[in-house]
Amino acid sequence: MNNKTKIAFSCYLIGILIIASIAIIYLFTPQLLPYQEQAIGTSWSELNSGLQTQFLSLMKVSGGGYISLAVTLTVLLLIPFRKGENWARWAIPAIGIPAILIVNYAGLTIILNTPGRPPIIAGPVAIVFFLAGLILSADIQELKADNLSQSSD
Repeated sequence: MNNKTKIAFSCYLIGILIIASIAIIYLFTPQLLPYQEQAIGTSWSELNSGLQTQFLSLMKVSGGGYISLAVTLTVLLLIPFRKGENWARWAIPAIGIPAILIVNYAGLTIILNTPGRPPIIAGPVAIVFFLAGLILSADIQELKADNLSQSSD
């Protein structure tokens, strides 16, 4: 793997780790996050148990979706990308960026319509890393050629 491809790999990995971090927060948070309490205008302790269960369920579903996304992108990165498959360099941002955009859209909806202020900076940062990975991996075919020449030796 040449240096540009190694940096591209690292960029993709950082984007994936950002998504995984969001997933872990949502999966393991035992109550609403502060911005969510601000958005609904009440504290966690003031919600009845039915609403608490509903909110936690939605957070777990979101976290599960994010962790599934992170695992999928990791598999693409570790197997086809490292083998030099050109389609993988496109697939990783093509899957990751729209998912991040949806999350940021939801965050912006909260910002525009409630007093809640979700931290939406992680999404644009991850997108920058995915785009950098795509640009830097433009010569991934060299990696595939290197792998083929090594396997024939």
